Amino acid sequence: MEAISKAVFLQEAIVKRKKTQRQSFDGGDGGGYDENMETRVLKLEECVNDARDRLARIETRLDQTATSADMHREMTDQTWRLVTFVCGFGSALVAVTYFMATHIR
Repeated sequence: MEAISKAVFLQEAIVKRKKTQRQSFDGGDGGGYDENMETRVLKLEECVNDARDRLARIETRLDQTATSADMHREMTDQTWRLVTFVCGFGSALVAVTYFMATHIR
C-alpha cells in the first residue's frame, strides 16, 4: 500500500509541476491564447517571403558565377594558347632567320 501511495504522490507532483510550467507560458489564465500572436506570425511570414526572394536572387547570381574549377580550366587553356603561340612564333622567326642567312648574300 505504501508503495502505491508513493507512486500516486509522485504522479501528482509531476502533474502539479507541469501545470505550473504551463501557466508560466500562457500567462496563468489557462487560456493559452496570445492576442499579439496573430500579428507576430504575420510579420514572420512577411520576413520569410522576403528571405525567400533574396535567396532566389542569390541562387540566380550563383548560377551565373564561375566556380574555382571553371577558373582553373580557363586559365590552363589560356596558358596553353600562349605557349603554343610563342613556340610557333619563335619557330617562324628561326625559319625566317635561317632563310635570310642562307639565301641572301
